[in-house]
Amino acid sequence: MLKFIFTIAFIFIFIIFFNVHASESIGYYSNGSLKDSESILERGVRIHKLFLSRKRFYGNVSLVDTLSDTADFIRQELPNSQLMQVGDLANKTGGRCQEHASHQNGLDVDIVYLTKNRNLQSQDAPYWEEDFVKNGIVSKNLDLEKNFTLFKFLIKSHPVSRIFVDEAIKKQFCNFAKKYQHLSDPESIETLRRLRIEKLHSTHFHLRLKCPATDGACVPQAEVPPGTGC
Repeated sequence: MLKFIFTIAFIFIFIIFFNVHASESIGYYSNGSLKDSESILERGVRIHKLFLSRKRFYGNVSLVDTLSDTADFIRQELPNSQLMQVGDLANKTGGRCQEHASHQNGLDVDIVYLTKNRNLQSQDAPYWEEDFVKNGIVSKNLDLEKNFTLFKFLIKSHPVSRIFVDEAIKKQFCNFAKKYQHLSDPESIETLRRLRIEKLHSTHFHLRLKCPATDGACVPQAEVPPGTGC
């Protein structure tokens, strides 16, 4: 009898904890909302958060988990890198997010490419302080090797739908993969597959997660086509 009571108590506590800490992405990335979001700042993830005045700190728990894991990966596996510099996530309840067509259901986040000089941008600046593409040429400050390693980790370890990058930057990653014979590696092929060309992503990359399996009202984006896209 006592064992039964303890079991029921454990289940009750688990349900309470789950309800408090769960979140739900509702609708599509560009037409959605976010329920019971989590703040990346309140989680205490070691990042360099940009655009603090915008107060777009919030995401689905799965996104905050991903960012926490990614920050740890950079610190442990990519030494001599700067802290992960994170731009906008979403508003606390999601919805329309000025400067963005998406970022509405808590599954999108903007992140600065890892650089060779490891400079940190000002947290008070209204916009990105470094553009990595000028006249179609990618800056030498963009660390191709570290970023490709980072992307491989993200796509292998987390439910990544897409990573949006500039066209010239995608081309550089394709050239990098060819030069170092990564095109025979299934993980590298999958990484290139999910690197999708999108305008206005020469200053940062845009990470988008898939809808969590538990979020029945989340509207997924169609899967990316096969192949590297190179």
